[in-house]
Amino acid sequence: MSQFYASALGDTPWRDTLGALARSFGSDAAVLRLADISGEFIAAESSRRDSNAASAYYLGEIFSKDPRTPLLLNAPLGSIYYDHLLWNVEEISQNRWCREACAVLGVTYQLGTHIRLADDLTLCVAILSTEAEGHASSEAIAAFRRLTPLFEQATALGQVIETQTATRIALLNGLASKADGVILLSAKGEPTFVNDAATAILNSGDGLSLSQGAFLTRRPPETRRLQQLVQAALSGVKQQETPAGGRMLVTRPSGRRPYVVSVLASPPTERFLAGRPIGCVIHLQDLSTVRTPARDALQDVFGLTEREADFAIELVGCADLQRAADQAQMSVNTARNHLQSIFRKAGVKGQTELVQLLGRL
Repeated sequence: MSQFYASALGDTPWRDTLGALARSFGSDAAVLRLADISGEFIAAESSRRDSNAASAYYLGEIFSKDPRTPLLLNAPLGSIYYDHLLWNVEEISQNRWCREACAVLGVTYQLGTHIRLADDLTLCVAILSTEAEGHASSEAIAAFRRLTPLFEQATALGQVIETQTATRIALLNGLASKADGVILLSAKGEPTFVNDAATAILNSGDGLSLSQGAFLTRRPPETRRLQQLVQAALSGVKQQETPAGGRMLVTRPSGRRPYVVSVLASPPTERFLAGRPIGCVIHLQDLSTVRTPARDALQDVFGLTEREADFAIELVGCADLQRAADQAQMSVNTARNHLQSIFRKAGVKGQTELVQLLGRL
């Protein structure tokens, strides 16, 4: 069962696990079929075929016309099924489509279970045996019955992990678009995610870099301080009753305003639940950079037109009406009209308040 859990979590191919399951029952074939609660096919895995070939069979004519199919799909959820329980084996074996299914699969009999999962999904897991291997014995049926709750637990856990993975992908997509730099470190301190803004900062050669897994600055005291913060965050150690991690300034040889580096420890639950746990988060902020909102964000959030958004972006960048109008290639009168419209849509009363508001997007 440990291998079944490994496949449910995505660590071991289903084909290998189903093969091991079949061999433990004296067979060399086993299948897994995922469907929604109405029986609509979603995916399949097989010990003998790749997933595409297995799916093609379940979506094909032979399976749909096999008289055993509706009996299998309508087996009570949570039950064990086997041939001589659901149909008259001798009688149904005379059916053309039943014979074709047996010929295509190279098997005759099956022993399986029909499980209900979360999100209105169902799962069938079955051992398939040849004519020579014969029907499932009473001992095999009893053993398979004992395994059924474990199948359900393993696949339910896999669903939880898959949901967390999807959530994490959405989170990473959000982080990738942030104007500030974001770096995620594993529990071992290895970078697992670096967004574009962080990459630009690290590659600029202006006071902060990452070399062989260690953060370096141009000043040794700052380097030591930063590495101490990272190590404390990774270990979860608190210093002087404050949470692990912290913030610091990193000076820049160019003379531009410094970077603000924030080191944030991940919560213990994240370390325990995640398949690839996040040890800590590094947040990089460039104080010399003026944040300008994205055009689509201005249009989506405040309902600005394209030209209003263009002007608003330039206004946030320079905070001067004339210069913003010039950069947006419009007259000052047009810019003033746009500004009044933007005030109404953003719910502000003045230019300073508007620039502060839009700079937060």
